[in-house]
Order: sequence, then structure tokens, then C-alpha cells
Amino acid sequence: MTVVHVQTELAPANNQLAAYVYFRSDTPVTFTYTVAGRTTSPGSIDFTYTLDRWVTNTQSLIKVPVIGLYANYANQVRIIFTEQNGNVAYDSTLVISTENQTYRDATIFHLDIEQTDPQRFTTVWGNSWLMTTFCDGYDRNGDLRCYYEAPYRNQMLKTHDGYFYIGSDEDEHWYARRFYKIDILGNPVLEYELRDENGNRYTNTHDLTWDTAGNLYMIASDYPDRSTATMRDDAWILKFDDSTGKMLWRKNFTTAFDSSNILNNSGANDVHFNSLSHIPESANNSEAIIVHSRTASVTLGISPDDGHILWSIDTGKYNPDVPAYETVPRLDTSGIQESDNGAHTVFVTQNSYFNDFNDISTGKFVLSLFNNRSCADANAKAVVRPINEAATVTPYRALPIQVLFYAVDLAASTVKQVGTVITFPQARVPQITDFMGAVFDYGNYYTVYTNLARSFFITDATGNVIATVYDVICTLDGYPEFPGQCYRARLFSQNELQSLVTTAFTLA
Repeated sequence: MTVVHVQTELAPANNQLAAYVYFRSDTPVTFTYTVAGRTTSPGSIDFTYTLDRWVTNTQSLIKVPVIGLYANYANQVRIIFTEQNGNVAYDSTLVISTENQTYRDATIFHLDIEQTDPQRFTTVWGNSWLMTTFCDGYDRNGDLRCYYEAPYRNQMLKTHDGYFYIGSDEDEHWYARRFYKIDILGNPVLEYELRDENGNRYTNTHDLTWDTAGNLYMIASDYPDRSTATMRDDAWILKFDDSTGKMLWRKNFTTAFDSSNILNNSGANDVHFNSLSHIPESANNSEAIIVHSRTASVTLGISPDDGHILWSIDTGKYNPDVPAYETVPRLDTSGIQESDNGAHTVFVTQNSYFNDFNDISTGKFVLSLFNNRSCADANAKAVVRPINEAATVTPYRALPIQVLFYAVDLAASTVKQVGTVITFPQARVPQITDFMGAVFDYGNYYTVYTNLARSFFITDATGNVIATVYDVICTLDGYPEFPGQCYRARLFSQNELQSLVTTAFTLA
């Protein structure tokens, strides 16, 4: 048997710390590769990928997608090919150099990570990468391992079935005029049709989710920008066939907020959907896409079939009549003590800590949310005004952020606060961010990012912090109002990274 290295192609797409390594084989093989830890970075770690299938087409070149290279470095990459009988057919270390690449001026090549809980740190972080909105990825040692030359507007920071979903970086701040499914190397796989059958155009923003059938849901605004929008801002939900990029339906929720109040630090007529999540159909309850409004602090369940509203939660406790003009179950929120005030990332959590409150077959689930406490008075109450009016001069301020948990029971039509109110240390950097920020599930832990404070934490469900990173900065060229900030940051798990590489190999 013969396996021959043909060539190496550095940065074949947008990810500058990736490569295709081409081989030819005359028999079925599988492979594994390891990008060795950087000798000039104390504590550096290897990145290893193993293909979970046999490559049987001996007539074509084998394109091995290598990710996790170091910047400005002669990377040592060991690649091993194995035959079906277990024999090693190829075992060699190649040098893939990134020394001649150029990077944005504000690029951070190493983050200082504090092991707040050293006993659990290595196990909990594992071989995951801290990924930012602009696709800068850092390993457990804080070293840069992923870098996109042309940063996208990747507000949602989500992957699905081995694909990365990402918006264009053109103009209009956070509003992507074009939207793509890509692989981890940055190769576009599919562009979605942000135009309906009548020629109306939309921009992607904020978040995505998928239903049980795999269809994609997107928050959107009218094209071209929010200053000229014909409807209320960020009030659209679009549904797409995720295999073709074709828009299946779109719905504007403007009238649902006709009687609403919004936070006083919001623009007039700003509905501002910012979070999407999903619950499957059960014997007693309909499948629902969960939609959250930052400005109104309202959470809605909508039907995947046509977007009609199934139920409403006044999580901020200042909009009991939303949606307007529609008779839907409005869940009792008397069991909420700490109310939503401009929250972000209102998602269904799968953390086993909340198993006693999670039984989707009976309509029970738990929402985790990053509570910005965005616009509060001296008594920590939300400062609000009618949605169609200009901001008032009423004093308000942002308070230190919280992570909250709400247990929803659709059968009983109730929502109650459960678990611990998670807070974070304020001494070094006040953990305050009136806009943006995120909390994501990470197995039985959570990753938390405070946008304005530029801090990142890994915590368990009771608030015990495992790791802390300060000064997680992304470049926002041309946007001086957001100096050194990114919208979200989270850990991409080892399994997630492996899935992304497998998909890239399948597509190669």
C-alpha cells in the first residue's frame, strides 16, 4: 500500500489558521492528525482530530482539513494513515508555516486565563476553544487557534450539524445583508435568500435556531436598515429550508407590541428580538420556537407552521398585555422575583441541575437568561415608556449582570424563578453591560460573556466560577461606538470542533 503526500495549501478559505493537506492512496484508509503544541508558548496543548470513517475512493485526492494552527509559527503537524487491517500506511510530521501571514492590528494572539477553580479547570475546559463573534478562537492555554481574515457579523455564534452560520460584514452595524452556511475553514456552502417572493429584502441579525425537522429560523429586519424600516425594528422572524436556503415564510410581529412598553434606553418602535430557542412537540403541547424581545422583556412561543403566537411570558413584569389584540395564554409570572431587564440569550437549558423542572413531554422546561439589568432606577426596577414614544429624561442606569433561571410549566400556565441567581466578581472590572452579552449551555456548566466589561467566565449552575478571562477583545473596525467589544463569546466543545472538521472533510 502507498500513501503519498501531494501538496499543502495554507488558508484555502477565510480561516488563516487552517490548511488542506492533499494525499493520494491506493487502498481504503482512515487518518488522524495532531497539531503539536507551540514550543514558544508555555503550557501549550496539542489539537488532535480523528476521522471516524474509511476513505474508500482511491481514485480521488484525499483533502485533509487541518485546523488549529498557531499564528506566526512553523507548525508541526503529524498525520497518520491507517489501513483497514490496522497497519500504519503513513506516519509523518509536516511543517505548515503561518510565519508570512498578516493579521489585523488589534489581534490578540494570547489570552491570560485565570484558573479560578484549578482542580476542575482542565477537565471542564478540556480541548474546547473560546470563540468570539469575529471567529477568533482560543484554546485552554489562551493561544489563538482560529482566525478569519475577513471577519463576518457572526452575532449568533451558533453551529448546527457541523456547519457554521454567519452573516456578511458590510455595513449597517449589526445587520447582515447576506447570510451563509460555511465550514470551519470559511468555505461558503450555501447562501440564504434574504428576499421574499415579492422582492422585499431583509437583513439578518441577532440569533438563529432550528426546529425538529431541521428548518432554520432567523431574526431579521427590513432592508436596508433600521433607520428607514417600514415596520418596528427587529420584529421579523424568517423561516428557511436549511438544505436549500429558500425562505418558507416570514412574519412581522409589529402589531403584537402595539400596547407594549419598552426600556427607556431603547429607540422608539424598537421591538428588538434578540434570542431564539426551541422546544419539540409533546403529547400535550405544540412544538414552539421561543422568541425574546430585549426592549419589552417579553418571551413568546410561536408556531413553526406559520409563526402565530402560542403563549406569552411577561418576563420583565411590565408588559402583561403583550401580545396586543391576540388571545393567547399569558403565563403567570408571580413566581419570578428577579425580573428580566433587557436580557439576552434567553435559551432552553439542558443542564441536568434542573432535571426536576425539565419534562418536555408535559410542557416543562427551564430558560436560562443573561440579565443585563440594562435600564434600572434607584430601586432596581425597569425604567420604561410606551414603545411609540421618544426616550424620556427619567434617570436610569445599568446594574451588574445576573444569570437567571425560569422554570416554565405550560400545562399549569406558570413561570417561576428557580436555582441560584448567579453574579460575578466586581472588584477588578465591574460586570456591567447594558447591551449585548451572553450565557450559553456548556454541558452541565455555563459560559458567560459580559460584552462591555469584556469578561468571560465558566461557571456551574450554582455560581461556582471555574475560569475567568478578562479583556476578551474583538476588533470592530469602523465602529468607534463599540471599542474593542464583540457581541457574544462562548466555548466550542471538543465534540463540536470534531463535527466541524468532519463536515469540512465531507465537503472537501
